[in-house]
Formats: sequence, C-alpha cells, structure tokens
Amino acid sequence: MGHRDPIVYLNTNTMATRKKVFVTREIPEVGLKMLEEHFDLKVRREDSPIPREQLMEEIKDYDGIITILTDKMDSEVMDNAPNLKIISAFAVGYDNIQVPEATKRGIAVGNTPEVLTQSTAEHALALIMSVAKRTNEGDMVMREDSFPGWGPMYMLGTELEGKTVGIIGYGRIGQKLGEMMEKAFDCKIIYMDHSEKSTGGARKVELDELLKESDIVSIHVPLNEHTRHFIGEKELKQMKKTAYLINTARGPVVDEEALLKALQDGTIRGAGMDVFEKEPRRLAGLEQCKNVVMTPHTASATWEARSKMSEIAAKNIIGVLIEGEKPVAILNPEVLAK
Repeated sequence: MGHRDPIVYLNTNTMATRKKVFVTREIPEVGLKMLEEHFDLKVRREDSPIPREQLMEEIKDYDGIITILTDKMDSEVMDNAPNLKIISAFAVGYDNIQVPEATKRGIAVGNTPEVLTQSTAEHALALIMSVAKRTNEGDMVMREDSFPGWGPMYMLGTELEGKTVGIIGYGRIGQKLGEMMEKAFDCKIIYMDHSEKSTGGARKVELDELLKESDIVSIHVPLNEHTRHFIGEKELKQMKKTAYLINTARGPVVDEEALLKALQDGTIRGAGMDVFEKEPRRLAGLEQCKNVVMTPHTASATWEARSKMSEIAAKNIIGVLIEGEKPVAILNPEVLAK
C-alpha cells in the first residue's frame, strides 16, 4: 500500500468563497462526500486522537468542525477559533464539549442521537450472553488447548430465562435492551430513571431496589457530575452475589477499582465492560479476572451505526452553515435563533 497523507484536503476552493470545515479523524465517507459538496474540507486521516496542540493550531480558521469524544473542546480551544459556528460531535455523548462555553460564544453544538440505539443495545446483550455463558473463558480454554474433558460441574454458566434485568437509565438504548431481554428470555424488566416514560411492562424503582432485585444490572446513563462513580463499592455490595454488571455507557460512571475488588472477592458474579474509566487504558488487574468480559469501546462499531453517525454529523454542519438548511440535532438551539 502507498503512503497516505495524514491530512487530506478535499475540494479546496482558493477563492475563499466557501466556508471551511475540519474533521479531526477519519469517518465513513458518506458524511465527507456531503460536506465536500458545500465546503472547503480538511480531513485528518490518521486513526488516532488528534494531539491538543495540533487541534489548537488547526482550528484557527475554520467555520465548522467534526470532533470525536477524545477531542476536548473547552474554552481555550474555542477562543482559538474566532470563526467557529458549529461543533458537530461524532457521538451521542458530548461530555468532551463545554456546551455552556460554546453557547456564550454563539457556537452551535450538535450530536448524533438515536442512531446508536440498536447497535449499543445489541452489544449490551452480547456482553450479557458472553459473561453469563462464560463464552470468553471457553474460547480461551480451546485456544490454549487446555480443555480437560466434559464434566458435570465444569464451567457452569447462568441461564437468562425469567431473570430480572435492572436498567439504569431508561432512554432509547435502555428501553431497546429491555425489549430484547423481555422478548427473547421472558425477563422481568425494572428500571431507574429520573423522567417519566411510557414503559409497557417495565416497572420503575429506586436504585436501592433495582440493585437488590436484579440478576443483571445494565448501565445506560450519560456521564455528568451526578453520574460519575454512580456505581461504587456501596452499590456493588447491594447487588446479589449471583448478579452481573454491564456497562456500555461511559467508563467513569463505574468506580473501576471498586469493581475490580468486587470481581476478585465474589461480591458479584461477573461483569461486561465496553467502556473504561481511563480510556484507552483499563485498570491493571482486570485482565486477570476470568469473570469479566471486556471490549474496546465498540458498542457502536457497526457499519450501519457509524455510517449514520457520519451522515448526521455532516447534516448538523450543513444545517448551521448553509442558509435554508436545517440541522438534525443541536444541543443549544438558542444560538441559532440569534
């Protein structure tokens, strides 16, 4: 394969009549093709987070930017971008963007809601199945060629039929997972959420009750000042010893050190984790726990989901910068009314 430039300019107009858009990391082509129809587009083609100093330098002259969750868009970065009108997050979550600071500066902030629902719920289900059925352990045994032969008590797992699933955060993803578990395994669904929702057969409970009753606890809340370490030592000790904890939301929602201890001493039976407190690193010691299944933040990693994210991120840019167009999802719509 030939050398690929880390920065690629697409459809650059030297007459400077078109607005300028920067994409900090390669995303599916569907969104890039939409953007290059309207803007001078610059795409950083490296498959790694952009260094902060490079972000500070690159952003100076741009009207719009598509960022990923590792790009910290704070007041310092925004002050270095006097022309910036739209920050379009290639994500549902936006805890990396200081939205109030953007609003002060008249910068719209967009995200990509709804498109991750199916993919993330499926991934949560996959983690549940894997940790309950011990498939990762079994796969490792066979790879190591260490299977001792069938035995009546060898590597026993857990059936999901009729179990109680407690869902923390009953938004689109939480509801979709609940629907899957109820239909596939006749599970009883309970949930904790601060808003009132139409829930079908699911029952709303307080956190203490959810932790005590659930055989599976799945987390689907955003990261904010109220949810950081929402699940810690106290909460883990409230769970059944036979219960599993699943996290496909944000890593810092769970106190990772408390979880490691709970896995080591049998406070809970197991865990499935797609997100980690100090990504991209996981806490040392987790790799030695056979009762945890870990994936590298890939809950939304499907062609379908990522392509739709690319499309919506581009539409948010187009909707803000092109007169007569409308963005899909803007978190601070008040800036557009000015």
